[in-house]
Amino acid sequence: MSIEKSKIKQNYPEAKMIEAMKINKIPAGKESMLSSICASGEYFAQLKKDGYFYEFEKTLHYNYLFSRNKSVTTGCLTEKGANVPHIIDALQVVPQQTILIGEIYYPGKTSKSVTEIMGCLPEKAIERQNKGSLIHYYIHDIIYYDGYDLINLGAEMRYKILEKIFYLHGLDKYDFLELAKIETEDIEEKINKALNSGEEGMVLKKKTSIYTPGKRPVWETIKIKQVDYADVIISDIVFGSIESTTKEPETWQYWHSVDSDGNFFKGNGYERYLKGELYPVTKWAYLGIKTTIILSAFDENNNLKEIGRIKSGITDKMIYDMNENPDNYIGKVCEVQCMSLDKKEHTIRHGFFIRMREDKSAEDCTIKSIF
Repeated sequence: MSIEKSKIKQNYPEAKMIEAMKINKIPAGKESMLSSICASGEYFAQLKKDGYFYEFEKTLHYNYLFSRNKSVTTGCLTEKGANVPHIIDALQVVPQQTILIGEIYYPGKTSKSVTEIMGCLPEKAIERQNKGSLIHYYIHDIIYYDGYDLINLGAEMRYKILEKIFYLHGLDKYDFLELAKIETEDIEEKINKALNSGEEGMVLKKKTSIYTPGKRPVWETIKIKQVDYADVIISDIVFGSIESTTKEPETWQYWHSVDSDGNFFKGNGYERYLKGELYPVTKWAYLGIKTTIILSAFDENNNLKEIGRIKSGITDKMIYDMNENPDNYIGKVCEVQCMSLDKKEHTIRHGFFIRMREDKSAEDCTIKSIF
């Protein structure tokens, strides 16, 4: 769903606010084509960082840093420039009416560390960076420069322009501003090397591909990752397993009676357990705390369908927060890693929570795009 121009004008004067172009995976059943794609000469490759998409826009009088997700409050893309004033200040040298595309990330860290900076109020974001280190902006594309619309140029030509202006304006003097390099030779070998060295992945871009805001054109951009990942909607938070599988019932502290009252007990219940009066339960069940998230996606009729349930990867801190503030999770998008995606049954196997995706809208999570 496109953003209303009136909302943009009202909240972010002069901004064009171009929606992010979406990246594809290789279509199911076509994975064997990777080698021929890499050798075709039609693509170049760029490293993908473990961070979040952000679009820097300099207008005639303002500077903005937009994420890919829409704000519930404004109906526009969320703006986060105040969280990273060092990046905004460094980019002041580029001409007005310029739009750069990149990822905000922390070298050597995961996107969870990025959320700690970009997901809080500006004062806290600056404080955390002052105590640690400045977050980085990894720039890989440009769609406007000095008022010239570059959207309909091919990806290779856009990159050549980006490379020139990056050095022309001295952006290379900042260690927190990075220009994405491109690979045009031995691409498959370099993909394997990157994945084996622990990189997030690589993105293949067709040299002639134009920038298509809000769309996911097939074979134009292709994301290569080592394992299956999926962006899914948290549709509910529920109780997990009640009965514990503890191997040390002698010292276990959480119990449930087997009689009709069904009461919970805390303490040493081993003797009553031996008598068949109690059975061990999890700590979370005893506390009445929900630990499992239901994962869903929209089907072709725009109905929300459950595709899995997970509790792995969810920290104790997140569990408490989910129970205290469920609205911060239900209806929001998260990324999960899984052993495999069952393309026939449309389910996730052995899922593991990776992170919340503040940069992605729930409407983008469809069964078709996942499977």
